[in-house]
Amino acid sequence: MVTDVIVSGTVAVVATWWWHQFPWGGLLFGCLAGGVLMWRRHRPLPVLAAVMVLCAIAAVVQVHGTRLHVGMSLVTLGFALYAVLVYVPNFLMAAGAGLATLLFSAALVMMRPPPWLGWRRFELLDALEAFGQVAAFSAVIWAAALIVRLIQQQRTIAQERRAGAKRDRMHLAQIAVAEERTRIARELHDIVAHSLSVIVLHANGASYVLDQDPGEAREALQTISMTGRDALAEIQQLVEHLRSDAGDAGGPSQAVPEQIETVVERARGAGLAVDLVVDGVAPAMPGGVALAVTRIVQESLTNTLKHAGRHPVATVHVWYRPDAIEVEVEDDGRGAAPPRPGGFGLVGMRERAQLYGGKFVAGPRADGGWRVRASIPIGGAAERAVEV
Repeated sequence: MVTDVIVSGTVAVVATWWWHQFPWGGLLFGCLAGGVLMWRRHRPLPVLAAVMVLCAIAAVVQVHGTRLHVGMSLVTLGFALYAVLVYVPNFLMAAGAGLATLLFSAALVMMRPPPWLGWRRFELLDALEAFGQVAAFSAVIWAAALIVRLIQQQRTIAQERRAGAKRDRMHLAQIAVAEERTRIARELHDIVAHSLSVIVLHANGASYVLDQDPGEAREALQTISMTGRDALAEIQQLVEHLRSDAGDAGGPSQAVPEQIETVVERARGAGLAVDLVVDGVAPAMPGGVALAVTRIVQESLTNTLKHAGRHPVATVHVWYRPDAIEVEVEDDGRGAAPPRPGGFGLVGMRERAQLYGGKFVAGPRADGGWRVRASIPIGGAAERAVEV
């Protein structure tokens, strides 16, 4: 804005000084041209056209036998041309306007020979000399404008790159937050869903046999109490794990066989008949893989408790291999209930297996019941290759 005011003021003052025999005419031209040039950044092409009209009028108007100096017209056209070359986005359009300005300026000079050529007959050599002067003047404007345009383009590209990098960082942060929320939701579901399922089942059973068999009701209440304490302990461990900033895949496993045996014992305590079959010796594995296997077994047994009907029998088979761990949980019940909207059971198990490059299959058995099978490579935490 300050630059525009300076340019407009300069044009007005110089025009008045140059048209010394009629200063009010010069002032009028300067004010009109300066006012138009105030918009040279926002409307460069219309401003150039308006300046051409003013210069053409000034070239034919005489006051006391003299006209506005042609140099003043060239200076005014130079300011307008500079704005076109710098601020018009389409460079071909700007170049075309620049060529038109060059021809128009040459026409002005050839209409009125400048003082340095003298007031004599305007011949071809004079025209060529005048055109050369105008071309040199235009070349200076072109060079300055192109340098500024290039600098502005580089600055714009740098700003766009910074903005793009910022958007990418925000997008990656959003993805990380979403993944962390999904991980927390999966952990809470596995802990709470299993515990609440056991609590609800035993609470219903205790209510049913409270009058007929107080001893069995007392055992059910004890199971409820134990399950609640275990759930609280697991939630506390989860919170500590999240606060410690330790990733799922960090650290060695925590005695995977003991974890699976603990899950099986809890299911037995909840009233589910479970057989545990183990083949091989557990190799060292990342903590995330161990947790994924344990949660898959836990969720599978929880689904058996909820959906397999009365007195189901489940079998947990674990294969420890040098490069992978496989688990299979099957029951002889009526199978899984239709999935509820927003449920995380099968989805969560599948995500756990996929997260470490493993395979997950779940479905009804041919002879009745339900089967869940998962295979997770020991080194899958690093590869994260998804294959289902």
